[in-house]
Amino acid sequence: MTENNGKTAHVLNENNEKTVSVLEKQKKVALYQFLAELPNLAALIILAVMSNSLILAADALGSVTLSIQAWVVYVISKKLAKNKSYEYDYGMGKFESFGGFIAHLLLQIGLLIVLLSSIAGLSAPSKPSDLLLYAIGIKVINTIVDMWLYLKQRKISKTASGKLVEAQDHLMKENLVFDFVALAAIAIMYIFREGVLVVYFEPVVCIIYAFIMIIAIIKPLKQCAYDLLDKTMDEDIQLKIMKAMTAGYGLYDTFKTVRTRSSGQQVYIDLLIGFEEEKTFAQINEAFDELERLIKAEVPNCIVSFVITK
Repeated sequence: MTENNGKTAHVLNENNEKTVSVLEKQKKVALYQFLAELPNLAALIILAVMSNSLILAADALGSVTLSIQAWVVYVISKKLAKNKSYEYDYGMGKFESFGGFIAHLLLQIGLLIVLLSSIAGLSAPSKPSDLLLYAIGIKVINTIVDMWLYLKQRKISKTASGKLVEAQDHLMKENLVFDFVALAAIAIMYIFREGVLVVYFEPVVCIIYAFIMIIAIIKPLKQCAYDLLDKTMDEDIQLKIMKAMTAGYGLYDTFKTVRTRSSGQQVYIDLLIGFEEEKTFAQINEAFDELERLIKAEVPNCIVSFVITK
């Protein structure tokens, strides 16, 4: 039994150390992204106002969204990395779901603004400004920086999984795609700025891109929302229950499964376990009492129910 306890503790510590390492890396990438977006945002706002460019305005809105999203991811990663014992009542997975939900929601709001602004731009198109040449230079630098940040994010995503990491990877990839689309669109507009139909090119590109991205983001946004509303307990609670069951290994014969759910601050745990036929009712009750004590030592404020199975 002592050997099993040692193995369980080793696995828990190993998982914690690996998770903290990933969170530290994610925190750095999010901070780099936030700091990189600030000068880019300032330049985009100035150029968007001076050139009256819809694409630059859309890019500025996207930059605002990414700045807020990067800061949210940074704060959450920092808090999770500091709390190495994962003592949050609602579990680490809920934090990841919350971070993913906020990141996707902010991007969705930004895309809706871009879509509505682009539709309005069709009714009052404007001639491309000569200032777009400066925008091309800024966008080239921005794209290079975003590509560097995305490659760093991909390294994290390849070695770890989690809602926060997946959401950040998804959003940075979409941001990089928009960088290339915006750069190509701005270059085309500048080259053909004297053309008659070029005034409709900008809003049409923005409408197509925004519509495609809004549809693509609905699925991960719904998944994050579902995870937040799901009352099944997170992996850290499950591991604590397994640790208690390992400590009480000699009290039962077979262990089928564990089911958990929450209601407010209360955790409900259902255990399906089996006993040898020669065990008396009194011995089974004693085993139940001891297992309940071990589980409550790991998971306070819980109600444990036992279901005897063969």
